Amino acid sequence: MASFVKKRIQSTQEIDALLNYEMEIAPERTVIFAHARSGSTTLYRVLQLHPQMNVALEPFWHGYAKENPGERNYVDFIDDVPSLEKALDDLFAKYNGIKILSYQLPEKLYTHLLLSPDVTVIFLQRANLLRAEVSGCIAEQTKVWQISDLNEETGHIYRSLKPVSLKKIEDGLEYAKELRGCYNSVIERRATGTYRKVYYENLYTGDLGANHAAAREIFDFLGLDLPRCEELDNHLDPRTSKINTPESYALLPNSNEINERFGNDDTGWLFGDDDVGAVVKARV
Repeated sequence: MASFVKKRIQSTQEIDALLNYEMEIAPERTVIFAHARSGSTTLYRVLQLHPQMNVALEPFWHGYAKENPGERNYVDFIDDVPSLEKALDDLFAKYNGIKILSYQLPEKLYTHLLLSPDVTVIFLQRANLLRAEVSGCIAEQTKVWQISDLNEETGHIYRSLKPVSLKKIEDGLEYAKELRGCYNSVIERRATGTYRKVYYENLYTGDLGANHAAAREIFDFLGLDLPRCEELDNHLDPRTSKINTPESYALLPNSNEINERFGNDDTGWLFGDDDVGAVVKARV
């Protein structure tokens, strides 16, 4: 896999870093396997900062071909293990990594992929399933799925959010728990050292230094140095990369009801004791 430079070199320090990058070898087949609303697109962008990483963004999404002219809509051609293997061979001939979400293919096919001995797996998940579910419900109303979707127009939509169906939250949590249990069990069947579990709560904290340390552990796992550039800070700083916060959750008219009915220590709480100030501010 030939390396490539994604930004103009601007300093001697960057030249030295690039020379070090050129001597590094990334795994040939890295799979970033993630649950929805777990910060996987941000992690994808962080990995893409390294010249040795070339990751396909959600090639099993039904809209992949539309967003990537010249590419196939792989999900339309995958219905069994042989067709999955064919798709993977095609993808890994062009990329050395893929970022995929846990709901995009059936369990049987993902189990085969995740147990494949020729892939390296980063499993990104979110401990607080309730916040992940509510975040998804807000995104469905606002159409803000990524920080790049947020603008003045979409920002106003947050002030007119509608209540979320409690049944939708209940069903979503059940499905999320099912996926969590299933794929944690599958991943743990892999050989030690061939996979790494990463949690949203550790990678996207309010402490930029802690986020850097968590990201460095991921790059260490891949045998690569952590990129040194301004873009890394932008991706790991919650002020510039995080969409939903306790303030935005509180804008849902029935957010307190959601927290009281579904909040627990297993799937998480929408609001904690440290979020009270933010909630009051959002409601003022």
